[in-house]
Amino acid sequence: MNTLHSLKILHLGKYYHPHRGGMETVLRQQAEGLVERGCRVTVLVAGSDTDCGRMQKGVRVVRALTAGTIRSQPVTPTLVGLLRRELVGRGPDLVILHLPNPLAAGAWLLATAVGGVPATRLAVWHHADITRQRVDAAPARWLQARCLAQAGTVWVSSAALAAGSRELIPWRSRVEVVPFGIDPRPWQIREPRRDGPFVFVGRLVPYKGLDVLLEAVATAPGIHLDLVGSGPLGTDLSASIRDRDLGDRVRLCGELDDVELADLMSRARALVLPSIDASETFGLVQLEAMAAALPVVASDLPTGVRNVGRDGVTHIMVPPGDGAALATALVRLQDDDLVARMGRAARLRVEDYSRDHMIDRILEAAAVPRTSAGKDQS
Repeated sequence: MNTLHSLKILHLGKYYHPHRGGMETVLRQQAEGLVERGCRVTVLVAGSDTDCGRMQKGVRVVRALTAGTIRSQPVTPTLVGLLRRELVGRGPDLVILHLPNPLAAGAWLLATAVGGVPATRLAVWHHADITRQRVDAAPARWLQARCLAQAGTVWVSSAALAAGSRELIPWRSRVEVVPFGIDPRPWQIREPRRDGPFVFVGRLVPYKGLDVLLEAVATAPGIHLDLVGSGPLGTDLSASIRDRDLGDRVRLCGELDDVELADLMSRARALVLPSIDASETFGLVQLEAMAAALPVVASDLPTGVRNVGRDGVTHIMVPPGDGAALATALVRLQDDDLVARMGRAARLRVEDYSRDHMIDRILEAAAVPRTSAGKDQS
């Protein structure tokens, strides 16, 4: 068995930086944190171009060319071959499969179905259940269940997800709650000014509750908002901003790089996370905002979202989908003293979400003796 300082760890995910999203940010934090501990880390993901091993901050990134998408899932015909090459040629001590990602789950099952793959330990990081797919959900869940059956460890980010996940019911004895953690340093370089607009950061997709957010802004005079991100609702949101006559108060910023986003957060008044359903299982962007000393206005969802901060101290929690309550929270945070006080509390609170703890658990799992790749652990 390798020592901890020479462990080889392979992450099998959907996308990787500079693609921005919750799963992608978690994957990046884990990969870079493991590199800092001396591990040799590879991430295998989808990409717009084939990339057979470019280094990003010490992380070896292998991208399988995407031929298209099926229900937001990247179709990567070369993924099985690339995964098998990694398993046979590099012999990772641990493979971490990030779910939901049914096509990657299928790639793991195919790559390990044929002989010749060395014994490899599989762990799963279960970010969320499949909740929005109506068609093809059953086969997608079947693929992921086969992988969960083979995993020695299944990690989730919150007790709420562990208790509420229907997909994890057969495997609950293997589930371990490990809250997400970040490296707060990039968000703490700049001193907060708090003289800018409210900010939303995330995918422009229905479950993020952006219609509710625009409704709230429209009924709260003097509130300004920056929307950071991209997604299928971009055109509709642009039209809604125009129709509500919010063009002078709401700005669509598109995607920002790390430096631009950190600068924007240093000037922002507060982060708004108005998600409307349990598809939002944690809201990692809350940690980034808290590290930047921002208060957070968030939907009080029955998921890990409600446990990240403390209502009335670091957060103002509002009922999901309630535009009037959201507007009231935004107006309340026009109080500069309240914003400063909650921002200081948020920066202290984020210390509870340590990337080091997340990395410790991965290393403990990697230190367990290997079992045969593809072998059912039940």
